[in-house]
Amino acid sequence: MTVQYIHLDYEGFKEFERQCREFKETTHKSTGGFYHKSLRIKVGPDLIMEFHGPLVGGYGHQDQQ
Repeated sequence: MTVQYIHLDYEGFKEFERQCREFKETTHKSTGGFYHKSLRIKVGPDLIMEFHGPLVGGYGHQDQQ
């Protein structure tokens, strides 16, 4: 497990907190019908972190139930 500590000033922390509360998840599709969910958060003026979930789906995926 990776642990990363980031120190923010008050305004930066409140902006980070606001983004976490809004939780804007997006979906990214790739070739072959696979996709993954991601969450992008702007931590500061020079740092954006994007977290990707696992690839799921794929052509024919729905037929293999």
